[in-house]
Amino acid sequence: MRFGTVAVILGGGGLITRHNDGELEVLIVHRPKHLDWSLPAGKLDPGETLAECALREVYEETGHVCELGRELGMVDYRDRRDRARQVHYWEMDAIAGSFTPNQEVDAVAWVPLLESLNYFSNERDLKMVSAFLALVGDSVLA
Repeated sequence: MRFGTVAVILGGGGLITRHNDGELEVLIVHRPKHLDWSLPAGKLDPGETLAECALREVYEETGHVCELGRELGMVDYRDRRDRARQVHYWEMDAIAGSFTPNQEVDAVAWVPLLESLNYFSNERDLKMVSAFLALVGDSVLA
């Protein structure tokens, strides 16, 4: 998509949650190329909607088939090559699947939602967890 003369790379991603022993956990991915933990996300393929992209990218990176929830919002940023990016995120529930390490993601972890804030090295993941907390409120943490 182009805005003016600047190309914007669109993408989608997800914040996947589950309840484990009464605690809300989020699934995070480790990207060896970037040496970081993040929420799963990636670029839009031709002919794909943003929601389809989010579900596909989550599956490719985590091995989990998910059910789409509410849209959490989007983030704008510049990537390592100084290209404009815009990624839209949804809340998701994992309904099937299991992780197998791949080129993009070598590990995943289910971590308590608030603890996940200590893992992220980029603002966009922090923004999405904050958006999720604003949407559902503190009651999900009890």
